Amino acid sequence: MICKFIYNVRSVKKVIMMKEINVELGNKIKIARKLANVTREKLAESINVSPRFLADVEAGKVGVSIQTLYKISLNLGVTSDYLLGLTDDDQSDEQNKLINKIKNLDGKYYGVLLRMIEELEKLG
Repeated sequence: MICKFIYNVRSVKKVIMMKEINVELGNKIKIARKLANVTREKLAESINVSPRFLADVEAGKVGVSIQTLYKISLNLGVTSDYLLGLTDDDQSDEQNKLINKIKNLDGKYYGVLLRMIEELEKLG
């Protein structure tokens, strides 16, 4: 009887922990999506899920598969570690490399770089 009680307590703790993870993950996805200026509908379409499912994920009601997490992180330009709350660094490796390159760039090229970025933004 005691063993069964201990098993049930452990099961309840696991369920509570998963709900906390889902809530944290959902919040991070919602924040990253808004910062990326992407609608829920557009992200859902890009990762092949329904907008309703994505809304439930963002609300912490359901979790996602590893494949879906990977697609979300790619589409939002953040790491899966950031979405899972394992790091506060929301930038991808490519973004970090770019930032480091800019930091090491001679200041006289900042104007040229800025104009290049503005032209790329115009391309969409």
